[in-house]
Amino acid sequence: MSSPYTLENDLVTGLVFYGALALIKTTMMSMWTAYFRFRNESVPSLEDAKMMAPNDPDKQKALLQPNQDVERVRRAHLNDLENVIPFVLLGLLYVGTNPDPAIGLWHLWIFLVARVLHSIAYVNALRQPWLPLRGIGFAIGLLAFRSMAFETVHALC
Repeated sequence: MSSPYTLENDLVTGLVFYGALALIKTTMMSMWTAYFRFRNESVPSLEDAKMMAPNDPDKQKALLQPNQDVERVRRAHLNDLENVIPFVLLGLLYVGTNPDPAIGLWHLWIFLVARVLHSIAYVNALRQPWLPLRGIGFAIGLLAFRSMAFETVHALC
C-alpha cells in the first residue's frame, strides 16, 4: 500500500493549497491588527507608548487605552488561531484515511471560504442584512471541520 502523502494525491495538493491560504490569512490578521493599531493610535504596551510619546504621560495613557476596532481584529485573529490550526492538523489526519478526493477538496474549499467570510464580517462589524454572515461563516467552517473529523474517525472504526 502506497502512502497517501504524495503530491500526486489531489487531496494532498488541495490541503497544501487551501491550508496554506488559510494559514496566510491567519497571519495576515496580525498585520491587520497592526494597521488598526496605527490608524487608531492604540498600542499594546507601555514601552510602545513611551516610544511614541516620550515626554507626554497623558498621551502615553491615551495610547494605552483599548480601542474597539483593534480589539475586534484581535478577536478575529484569535478565532482564526483557534480554528485554522486545528483544521490544518485535522486535514493531515484526514488525508491519511484516503477519503474521496472530490469530497475532501470540497471540505477544504468550504472551510477556507467560511473563514474568509467570518473574518470579513467580524472585522467590519457588518450590520443587517449582513449581520448573520459572521455566525454563518463560523458555523459552516465548523461543519466542514466536524464532517472531516467524523470521516477520519469513522475510517478507523
